[in-house]
Amino acid sequence: MLKERTKLVLDAAVRDYITVGKPVTSESLFGKYDFGIKPAMIRWELCALGEDDYFYQNHPSGGRIPTDKAYRFFINELLDSGEEARTSNRFEDLIENFFEGERTRLIEKMAGYLKTLSVGYEPETDWFMKSGFRNMLENLALTDRDEILEVVDDFENLSARLTKTVGKWHEEDEWPQVFLGKSPITKSPHLAVMVDCFRPANQELFVMVIGPKRMDYEKSLNVLRSLEREF
Repeated sequence: MLKERTKLVLDAAVRDYITVGKPVTSESLFGKYDFGIKPAMIRWELCALGEDDYFYQNHPSGGRIPTDKAYRFFINELLDSGEEARTSNRFEDLIENFFEGERTRLIEKMAGYLKTLSVGYEPETDWFMKSGFRNMLENLALTDRDEILEVVDDFENLSARLTKTVGKWHEEDEWPQVFLGKSPITKSPHLAVMVDCFRPANQELFVMVIGPKRMDYEKSLNVLRSLEREF
């Protein structure tokens, strides 16, 4: 069980890495957040979190990078918060268009708004739409050829994998779900997938956000919660 102060440091460190994309240091956190403690104590908290596998370092004197365990903690805190969704007025207008039949446009604008790959799938009508692959690829910043090809393979096989997976999702009651690394529809360990299920007029509609592990989970969750609010 993590202490409250440790949770605050962990949350701030993950947020900082998602925003900046650089290894987190006690000095950077001290300059941005008020924990009521000095940098040395923040460093101690980060060290302890590293020993518990929440962070890793590329070299001993470097900053810390979140592990899947840290991301999972951060995501669970967001899911459990129950905060009311906050999105821009521009995106609220898009959601209204969604209910006027402009689903394709919504998925395209979601991709631009979130800087991710966005996907929509309705099993009953076999409607499928994906947009934003370039956004996702640029934010991944991969350099290894095989890793890039694995992501491309995920993109090309999304529709087929969704068709095979959706039957298992029929039985799920808790949404949204977040997968880190390999998921039912992706194989790359560098991706994260956030998926929600909506049931307008008794028809299932799945909306997915796919991006790097350091994607903006809070912003993505706010978009999905805005959609949930309308159903």
